[in-house]
Amino acid sequence: LTLAIVTVVALVAFALGAREGLIVAAAVPVTFALTLAFNLLAGYSINRVTLFALVLVLGLVCDDPIVDVENIHRHFKRAKQAPLEAVIAAVNEVRPPVIVATLAVILSFLPLFFITGMMGPYMRPMAFNVPVAMAMSLVVAFTVTPWMSYKLLKPHAGAHDDGDGPLERVYTRWLRALLERKTPRRALWASIAICAALAVGLGATGAVPLKMLPYDNKSELDLVLDLPEGATLEATDAAVRDIEARLATVAEVTDFESFVGTSSPIDFNGLVRRYNLRASPELAQVRVRLVNKGLREQQSHEIALRLRKDLDGLAQKHGASLKIVELPPGPPVLATLVAEVRGPAERTYEELVDAARRVALQLRAERGAVDVDVMAEAPRTRLEFELDKEKAALHGISNAEVTRTLALGLSGAGVATVHEPGERRPLLLKVGLDRVHRGGAEELGRLGVKGSDGALVSIAELGRFRAAPQDGPIYHKDLQRTVFVVGDVAGRPPAEIVLAMQGALARDALPGGVTADWSGEGEWQITLDVFRDLGLAFAGALIGIYVLLVMQTHSFLLPLVVMLSIPLGAIGILPGFWILNLLRDDPVGGFATPVYFTATGMIGMIALAGIVVRNSIILIDFMREREAQGATVEAAVIESGSKRLRPILLTAGAAMLGAWPITLDPIFSGLAWSLIFGLVASTGFT
Repeated sequence: LTLAIVTVVALVAFALGAREGLIVAAAVPVTFALTLAFNLLAGYSINRVTLFALVLVLGLVCDDPIVDVENIHRHFKRAKQAPLEAVIAAVNEVRPPVIVATLAVILSFLPLFFITGMMGPYMRPMAFNVPVAMAMSLVVAFTVTPWMSYKLLKPHAGAHDDGDGPLERVYTRWLRALLERKTPRRALWASIAICAALAVGLGATGAVPLKMLPYDNKSELDLVLDLPEGATLEATDAAVRDIEARLATVAEVTDFESFVGTSSPIDFNGLVRRYNLRASPELAQVRVRLVNKGLREQQSHEIALRLRKDLDGLAQKHGASLKIVELPPGPPVLATLVAEVRGPAERTYEELVDAARRVALQLRAERGAVDVDVMAEAPRTRLEFELDKEKAALHGISNAEVTRTLALGLSGAGVATVHEPGERRPLLLKVGLDRVHRGGAEELGRLGVKGSDGALVSIAELGRFRAAPQDGPIYHKDLQRTVFVVGDVAGRPPAEIVLAMQGALARDALPGGVTADWSGEGEWQITLDVFRDLGLAFAGALIGIYVLLVMQTHSFLLPLVVMLSIPLGAIGILPGFWILNLLRDDPVGGFATPVYFTATGMIGMIALAGIVVRNSIILIDFMREREAQGATVEAAVIESGSKRLRPILLTAGAAMLGAWPITLDPIFSGLAWSLIFGLVASTGFT
């Protein structure tokens, strides 16, 4: 936030002067103080989303003071009025377009309140803070800014003439050529068409990868290890120790904690992924802590990609499957990729499991799909003892006695307590078979049961052991038997893999009416819901801005001209992300690391609608004012473009510089890049 404030103030000071920069700088703390007061009243805390909302809005809250200060600065240079009258005239001149432009920005953010699902509360602080900050900046622009401008700029009024600078003169010549000659106009339309075609082509071909939220840079990784059902605790521990030995050689790892045969402490992500059910000898989890973000070059996701192949190799050596789980940046899900396999009631659960394994096999063949697993236990048997009641009766042995003896051998039993000196509690003396002697029918058959004559009779003489199938858990969802196929992604957008799998299953359907639904517990459905809500929010923002402009201009056609800046800005976003991928996609561990267009990038596109319209509003309002004073349309266009060039560049530059520090954050960087690319394209075309 401090970096953003310094860069914006430095821009204004460089373009207009030190005093002007000081006036704009003073507007920031006043606006933010009022905004935080409203946060307190509304019950919002100062959190990560709130702070990034303030950083985002920094470039916007400076726009109103910048327009005021620049216009006051221009009036003082003309020296045609007394300083006080010049301040009043300058503020009154820009007051109507500034009010409408500020309302346009507010309208572009208000629809974010209506995002549904778990993403709604996540984005609500931004939907609240941006409109409130814009309203407070409008108040400051019409009170504090004119007063400070009068006090600080009055001694220097009339110190310069009103001549255009070199930038304005170059722009005037270019604009005059554009209005008078066909060739420049054709070149402009051609460039717009090329950018639009490029944007549409990049979106249609998937050249810009799509994801709900990007990977965050956390200080923790989870390693989830599954050995085959029936594996002993010692075998699981041996696999974990090999993984620990590899982790000990990783420079970014500070410590790790392993949980073998039991679940780790449950956090929000573990609760959704049902880690509380992981209490079995063949299951383990290793929680890895990394050094502070500022002390390592790679982000946590890149470290996970770098270690993935080595850790997978160690797990496979023990016949285990390993999942590297990264803490999600937003709402947690069961897994990134989840297919819910269901079938008709006449299909057995084993048939559903077989169909799920077929889906998992196809998913593993997809490029970028990793950690694929089926949430179903492998078929296994259990050892049952069938008592021959006649033989047992001949020896005077009851069923209960045989059961107690087998329980003693398998689980042990306490037979006495030992009181050791120095121990506060007595120690329980437990008797039972060693683990190596209780694994099969032969060892258990040697156990003896005392008969009625006092002689020991081996259990093998009283009946027989047999292997029987072990019943596994049956998962249900919405009262339907369901088998979950889960997976993660590495180096490829989840949406591409889901669409590819849906196409493959449509061509080669599962037998017996069995279906695989991808819109359940995974990221796919949340992605669809979030982008649907954001699309509706974008449409709502456009409708609100259009109605506002119709009310202000009393025309149904002119608002469409004003709103042309929105698509002109939007066509710069996807090409910008495509260029980012060309520059920053550096594979790690054999996996790509693309820059995703995410939900935060879509929010940046929505914000862009209000931001770019404000420049068009101010520009067209000046044109209409000059026409009302008797100027021709061509003269009004040229003069308004020349006079409003500097404030338009300043406000766009302030918004871009204010968003620049956000590009350093892995979650909200998409929002910042959307604003920057959109503002560059929109400002250039506008």
